Amino acid sequence: MLSPEANLQNLLNPELSQTITTLARQEGQTMLEWVEKILREAIQVRRQTQDNSTFSRRLKTLERLQQQQATYLAQAGSQPPTVDTVAILDQLREERDAELLANFHTHSRH
Repeated sequence: MLSPEANLQNLLNPELSQTITTLARQEGQTMLEWVEKILREAIQVRRQTQDNSTFSRRLKTLERLQQQQATYLAQAGSQPPTVDTVAILDQLREERDAELLANFHTHSRH
């Protein structure tokens, strides 16, 4: 049975295998140790790239929202929309009271 390093050497073309072996020896590592280190580094770089990509997409979305807000404010005369929450709540209460009263009259007749 072949060692993991021998299996790795058999999987690679001879030139690449020799290059990896040389680089690994220069760093005082076996071929397998060196390949594992390089793969871990590559995975870390890829993850950072993906994280940066996600951050970039979120940043672009935020920029688009800011542009839409600026456009809206420009069209609205630079004034944010005003909402009279007290009036809205009063209206909802009146509607609910009217509905409750109507239900009370309907059920009290029976």
